[in-house]
Amino acid sequence: MLRSIVCLALAACLCFSSSLHAQEDAERLRVHGSNTLGDRLMPALVESWLKSIGYSQIRRVDVSGSLTEMHAVRDELPLIVEIGKRGSAAGMQALIRGDSELAMLARTPTAGEQAAGWQLGELTSPDQQFVLALNGAQVVVAQSNPVKTLALGQLRAVLAGEVRDWTQLGGRGGEVQLMCGPATGGINDYLAGRVTQGAAIKGCTRRFPTLAEAARAAANNPQALAVVELATHVPPAGRALAIADGGIAVAPTPTNLRSEDYPLVQRYSVYGGQMMSALGRSLAMYLISPAAQRVVASQGLMAMTLPKVAAEEAPNAGPPPYREAVAGATRLPLSVRFNLRSLSGMFEGGSAQDLDRLIAFMQLPQNRGRTLAVVGFANADPANKLYPTIASNDRADIIAGYLGQHGIVVQRARGLGAIRPLVGEGDARARERNERVEIWML
Repeated sequence: MLRSIVCLALAACLCFSSSLHAQEDAERLRVHGSNTLGDRLMPALVESWLKSIGYSQIRRVDVSGSLTEMHAVRDELPLIVEIGKRGSAAGMQALIRGDSELAMLARTPTAGEQAAGWQLGELTSPDQQFVLALNGAQVVVAQSNPVKTLALGQLRAVLAGEVRDWTQLGGRGGEVQLMCGPATGGINDYLAGRVTQGAAIKGCTRRFPTLAEAARAAANNPQALAVVELATHVPPAGRALAIADGGIAVAPTPTNLRSEDYPLVQRYSVYGGQMMSALGRSLAMYLISPAAQRVVASQGLMAMTLPKVAAEEAPNAGPPPYREAVAGATRLPLSVRFNLRSLSGMFEGGSAQDLDRLIAFMQLPQNRGRTLAVVGFANADPANKLYPTIASNDRADIIAGYLGQHGIVVQRARGLGAIRPLVGEGDARARERNERVEIWML
């Protein structure tokens, strides 16, 4: 009996030792950053990627609350994909130090991070930035609430507890009741960075365990509103407000979200250095593939894909030049934006990837023979009234020429200057948002 026990113990030790050696010998790919991405989305994407390149025996190991490992084997060789979840800032620091090959960010890198990581190359180039999903915030009210739009400054004041009456927001009066979700979570981090300028949310009337419950409470109370994630279901009794950021008010429709014209859209991206390994680049490229985007959609986020058919009809309201430019067309859900400071290409990373998707979309059997209209917009320039028209025409012509090189016919290319600004006049962010090109199908 004793001999059997000793044999079993020895066998267990040998197995444990073998397992340790296998882990020590395994190739590692490190992906660090946002907890929002790293908790559920990235493990699901990594599992899908591993299967697509022939790995098996895939299993998830939660090493700690901030570290998950995905173990897999191919041709008897082990691989461990290490997913660190300490936040976007920690992910960028790990990438800069060389402790991670890819960084997951629920925001764009700051100027300081880009300067600190100068040796990594041009982080915002299409070869180093991979936009894998969209999320963000929406403001839910009851259908019976007369308020249709909200300025970003008004939303900031509501969250700060500075607005107490609906008349201050254009409503009929009565106390503003702010329904809030959990005190911690990705939506709070996003609002701190995008809306409240780092200030805590002080205006909560009532808190709920989930954002879905907060949305339901707002939808069923004409005096209430809730700020929830874009992925949060809006109940039939509620609707989401259009938001204005100093320019036109934009509703969170699928087209406005996917084109990132809506002010409260948040990108989920992965960044890598210019000297990524073959394995790291394989994962990065997979993240923007149709197969990976199906995984993104299954996680309740907005995928970076184009629908099989265009859905938004030409507007029957708005400035006459705009209506004329898009007459008889349907809007495709993307806006192309530029990065004229780039040394590797004129388009910013997500737009370059969208242009590839657009070309593939136009080559689908049902779209062959169809033509496009491209409409350019620019930022206002009080010192030079002609600049917006010239710049918007140039951008429309650039896109028309680029598409023409890929065999796609652009029937109309027109610049409309600064007539539909998304952001008020101001800083570089206003130029980045306003200087865009819409794509319409004829």
